[in-house]
Amino acid sequence: MNPNIPDLQNIMETEKKMFGKYLVPVAILLIIIGIFGILSPIILSAVTDGIIAAMLIIAGFTWIAHSIQMHQHQMADWLKPLLLFITGGIMIALPKAGIAAIGLMFVLYFIIDAYRNFTQMKIYPGHGRGWSIFSGIIDIFIALLFVVTWPRGSLILVGIFVGVNLIFDGIILLMLRNVKPG
Repeated sequence: MNPNIPDLQNIMETEKKMFGKYLVPVAILLIIIGIFGILSPIILSAVTDGIIAAMLIIAGFTWIAHSIQMHQHQMADWLKPLLLFITGGIMIALPKAGIAAIGLMFVLYFIIDAYRNFTQMKIYPGHGRGWSIFSGIIDIFIALLFVVTWPRGSLILVGIFVGVNLIFDGIILLMLRNVKPG
């Protein structure tokens, strides 16, 4: 593991170049979608479920194309695309179950992020130790919130957390427009 802290200036310049002249419109769009998600979390949860389901189905088609191209004819070679199709299909057919599954993925994410925050202090001593502890504790509380309210709470929580994330992503992009080349 690289113990050096990444150069924030280079990261920000790379992001700014990636979005180019669309930086501000993308930022505003993310903020608007995020606000909508907080105001209508069930709708954003359903949209999130649909996007993930579509990604799984597209991955299934991609894997089938790969299997055909590689001339794979064994049943095991076709199991992965079948599972991708079934999972994506279930998420579309039963969106509440898909959203509940996304809620469980959020639990796993926040537990892993809490672990990373608590171990981050040892890797970068003196660099925001208090913030790492605070962030880890918040991650644990959010994970517990998902667990305690699961599965029904996922309908609202997924939309709220995706919405908040989109708002912060949009704000960060707006801040990037002021970054001067180093």
